[in-house]
Amino acid sequence: MSSGAGRAPVKRRRTRTSPRSEAEILDAAYDLLMTRGLDATTVEAIADRAGVSKATVYKWWPNRAAVIMTAFLRRSGDILPYPDRFAPGEVEDRLLRMAAAFRGPAGTAVSALIAEGQSDPDIARAFRDGYVNKRREQGIAIVRDAIAAGDIRPADPDVVLDLLYAPLYFRLLVGHLPLTDEAVREHVGLVMRGLAP
Repeated sequence: MSSGAGRAPVKRRRTRTSPRSEAEILDAAYDLLMTRGLDATTVEAIADRAGVSKATVYKWWPNRAAVIMTAFLRRSGDILPYPDRFAPGEVEDRLLRMAAAFRGPAGTAVSALIAEGQSDPDIARAFRDGYVNKRREQGIAIVRDAIAAGDIRPADPDVVLDLLYAPLYFRLLVGHLPLTDEAVREHVGLVMRGLAP
């Protein structure tokens, strides 16, 4: 009889390196971020949930901040989309959807990422460059198209986006008042009337 007879099989961690594993890692990171919060979304927890080694995670991302932000950015476009064009109804609809997302786990995640960015420059840079600035490129293009078409009066596109989006972030982060649909409708109406040609 061999010396290994009767022993329980040793469980080995899978060490896949396929695009499928990459997607599973991102799904695991996003799920942890949404259900357990930023602090619990460690590289070890991500790897464990995805069924891969930590080395596999580090194959694609240099640090925890990078994998978390990649996972968040991969899904945030669906959660927080820009309108197709700068029309009052479409702008209001998208901001109402954003407010609804901010009232749930996505809002908790955004708050946590912004807060963590105050002490973690990697998180701050990834959030600013990957989420805020990248998304603003699309928003600025939409505003410029609206100005060129004469739908709104000429204005700095960055200021227009700040006017529309800053109140949602302010209520999300400060929490002085709830982020209600009524508040969103009122502030969108005020901004759009101010931009009317």
